[in-house]
Amino acid sequence: MSTMKDAKAKNNHKFLIRWIIFTGIVMFFGLFISFAIGFFISSFLESQLAPGLAHAIGYSFLGAGLGALIGLIQWNLLRKRIDLSAKWILISAGGIALSELVAGIALWLIGSSRDVSVEYMGQGMLIYLLIYTIGGLVVGLLLRPELERFSLKSHLWVYACMLGWGFSFLVFLLGAQLNHPLKIFIVLFIGCLVFGAITGNFILKILNEKKLV
Repeated sequence: MSTMKDAKAKNNHKFLIRWIIFTGIVMFFGLFISFAIGFFISSFLESQLAPGLAHAIGYSFLGAGLGALIGLIQWNLLRKRIDLSAKWILISAGGIALSELVAGIALWLIGSSRDVSVEYMGQGMLIYLLIYTIGGLVVGLLLRPELERFSLKSHLWVYACMLGWGFSFLVFLLGAQLNHPLKIFIVLFIGCLVFGAITGNFILKILNEKKLV
């Protein structure tokens, strides 16, 4: 019995390390890829729409891209342990995109922005945190049914997503205030690892409480 417990603990440890590393790497590069896509779309639409609306749509594509990439790596890791549908990827992308789109349109309508320059840093940081914390909550709620078929603790994924997205973006925003490019990249990567660590520990708790079929 002790040997079986040790083997399970070892497998869980390996899974957690892989989850943190792979999720962190994908999120790190996904930030730059998604930002480039969002910026391109926003710039293209500015000549055809009101700037605020163009930015809202651009940011929604940023959110969709980042959510899709993270959903893809999570699905790839999870499907080795449970029979998880590829809908996971689409839901992950859609949840963040929806949060970005709604927030962007709301900011446009009230004439506000998410500027994180020194003058507006407090307001801008709060807006980013709200968007991605709420976005994480939405993703968690939408993905919970996908885990509910396998685990008695699927509800924990709601907290995992909300805390993971929220705390990672808190780290990102604090790092963005640094003046040294290398330090900014390091802090961004740390934020990505924080996301992986939070969601990884929660998903292990969920997987370890499997339903009896």
